[in-house]
Amino acid sequence: MKIAELLNDEFPEFKKVIKISNLYSIHFTVKPQGIYLNRGYSPKVFEEIKRNHNTSFHLNGILVFEKKSKKHIPLRLHYFHNSLTSINIDNPKKFHRNFDLNNIKVEKIEIKHLKLQNPDKEIVLKILKNIDEEKLNLLDIENTFEIEIEERLFYTILDMEDGNYMAIDKQGKIYRLNHEHKERVKKIAENPIEFFKIYNGQKSELENMMYE
Repeated sequence: MKIAELLNDEFPEFKKVIKISNLYSIHFTVKPQGIYLNRGYSPKVFEEIKRNHNTSFHLNGILVFEKKSKKHIPLRLHYFHNSLTSINIDNPKKFHRNFDLNNIKVEKIEIKHLKLQNPDKEIVLKILKNIDEEKLNLLDIENTFEIEIEERLFYTILDMEDGNYMAIDKQGKIYRLNHEHKERVKKIAENPIEFFKIYNGQKSELENMMYE
């Protein structure tokens, strides 16, 4: 939280992710030495995290005061979904004793983005293997993610940008997912070919279906 406050102007999303998540556990790693933070989210919040915070990077430029040397020592931080997940530091089990965690300063911030592999994207592409590239480009496949509703799995293919989605199951059936509707899941097409008869790239064409 201290780092999130210091970097609030550059990274306001850090504080937001802390607020909507829960810290479940802390682990110590050996290679490399460090601290791993395990955070969790409710299913609804996780949908937002995957949609709006789908990024991973190393962050340098944060220094913390070491009591013994009386110097500020740089930390190597790793963020996943805009959440601090690991700190590379020697002797991690004594981190809270060796350093003054209230004495943190910021130097030149540098970030190195890491490419994220999306296994859900591979699943969706396999389901849509018979659909030509022109039609695939009309979908939001790059950031697709799995949603479980009533023990059924769906993969988002269109973000309707209001918290709702068009999604596909492993059988290729298309559904509208509306988290506010009494019928949260409703099938709208038996297969992708049928879906592209009613959708040609304009999400506005699907708005009525979201609320039927």
